[in-house]
Amino acid sequence: MMRACCAVLALLATAGASPPRPLPLPPLPPARPPTDQSAPVPDRDVQAPSDAGVLGPRVTVQDFRVRRFNQGLGYAPGSQYETSEEKRPIQTPGLSVQVPLQ
Repeated sequence: MMRACCAVLALLATAGASPPRPLPLPPLPPARPPTDQSAPVPDRDVQAPSDAGVLGPRVTVQDFRVRRFNQGLGYAPGSQYETSEEKRPIQTPGLSVQVPLQ
């Protein structure tokens, strides 16, 4: 039994000490690059969409609870760490103020 364990251990030690595998060669670029498409160029004449309906500042009531995704690092599947702010069943609403710039 002891000899078999030593043989398995020696086999695993020698198999784990193999040289690293070489990286694959990158693909060669084509001899002639395609010339039927031009490179993308930014449009210097572009304008922002006009929002004529908004004339003054707007104030709205909004829930500012941040939804964080994939924060269950090291916890059981389906669970995640919650801050004291997230543990509240009802979030205190806040005011959102939007002021248009001209």
